Amino acid sequence: MQIPALVPTRISMLMLAISSLFVVAIGQSLACPFCAAVSLTFAQEINQSEVTVIARLVEPPPPSSLGPNADGPLPQAKFEVLDVLKGEDLLLSSGFLDREKLIDAIMLEATTPGGLYLVMGIESPDFIWSNPIAINERAVEYLKKLDKLPESGPDRLAFFQQYLEDKDDVLARDAYDEFAIAPYDDVRGLETRMDPTALLDWIEAPEIPSNRRRLYATMLGICGTPTDAIKIEKILLGEDLGENSSDLRSGLDALIACYVVLVGPTGLDLIDTLFLNRSAREIPFTETYAAVMALRFLGEESETIPRERVLESLRLLLNEPKLADLVIADLARWQDWSVIKKLTTIYIDATPENIFVREPIVNYMKACPLPEAASALVKLREIDPEAVRRAATIGGLAGLTTAAEDNPTADPPKSPTQVADVVADDATTNSARVVSTGSQPLEDSKVIEMPNLAQKNKQSKPALTRWFFWLVLVVIVAFLSRYLLQSGKSEASG
Repeated sequence: MQIPALVPTRISMLMLAISSLFVVAIGQSLACPFCAAVSLTFAQEINQSEVTVIARLVEPPPPSSLGPNADGPLPQAKFEVLDVLKGEDLLLSSGFLDREKLIDAIMLEATTPGGLYLVMGIESPDFIWSNPIAINERAVEYLKKLDKLPESGPDRLAFFQQYLEDKDDVLARDAYDEFAIAPYDDVRGLETRMDPTALLDWIEAPEIPSNRRRLYATMLGICGTPTDAIKIEKILLGEDLGENSSDLRSGLDALIACYVVLVGPTGLDLIDTLFLNRSAREIPFTETYAAVMALRFLGEESETIPRERVLESLRLLLNEPKLADLVIADLARWQDWSVIKKLTTIYIDATPENIFVREPIVNYMKACPLPEAASALVKLREIDPEAVRRAATIGGLAGLTTAAEDNPTADPPKSPTQVADVVADDATTNSARVVSTGSQPLEDSKVIEMPNLAQKNKQSKPALTRWFFWLVLVVIVAFLSRYLLQSGKSEASG
């Protein structure tokens, strides 16, 4: 049976897509405490390709091939190479710099000849081409500057800062993505070159997407002033926002963090009242969760907000047993052992509505080095031995650190925070040593332990094992991709 020549192309493009997902996943896994799905930047896509060109559309796909009932292979268009961004030698040896040899790339839209496109290829010399990306002359100039930028650091971000909220949404999206994958320290290094007025204007614009508002709030927290905090406070209070209230308060976690950083530790008093002290009034769960996300960020990254003050705010949620599981992980991670009695009471009084709180409490006691915790654990096991058993399983999966470690009083190691950690729509927690299976605002929110590759002790071994597993999996996928591609080509030629 003859296999159509398009099959290996589809296989390789599928494997390229899988590889791209691995790149995004690995980038996210290096971030804490809020993780976000961030699309690949132009620079990342170019780096993954063998060749990258600016091309002009010469021959669009036939209209008959674009209909819903069209038969045959996927429609293709023809492009001529105008400029080379990467892989000139490969293109030259393959003949694609000769105007007579055109690029054949899959294209699923009806358009007219003459437009400019960014096209990338793999598998030389025949090449498998990516879906063309429509661009304009400004984008061409933008793309030509990418390989001249530093690989990282504030100077790299200074270039992309010019394109935040650019009139060309393609450039604006790429600039945002560059900031989102950047280490938080790199963004802080840009402080003196930021424009707080522009950032505040974007934050107050209801049409700005929530992920970008999170980024701008994070940046304003770096370069803003207490005067800027007054306007952020109005958004937190919901004052005079009118019909735009829900839009302006999207990205609430980053807005809260921005406000507290600009005001200082006293800013947490307002946050406690608005979002954490739930005994006096009804507070939407999503708002409380956003406040917890902000507190986690402040506890890890802020140099001006004492961690003890952050813990004071987190402990407020222990007064509402249904939500206690949200903060038990943080109390253990930051070694706040002042609530052993409180957690024991919550464990004993747990009802079917909050029974899930028992597992994180057990793991908190296991992590605590104090004798009071060991005594409490004996009592907890007598009350609900199954919860203790389940907690051991959950704690093992999360890389639970227990009191048996060599130095239980040392501060836990911290992974570098990326801006993606702060601008996530679905904020999640890593580095949590005590894991809860309880309430989360979104179904796919997980509490996970992310590996710290710089940590060379017993705690890092499970993480390194997981990383080795993923590395082996990537190698297997790459091998299968190559094998299936060559096999498909052989059968097609036969």
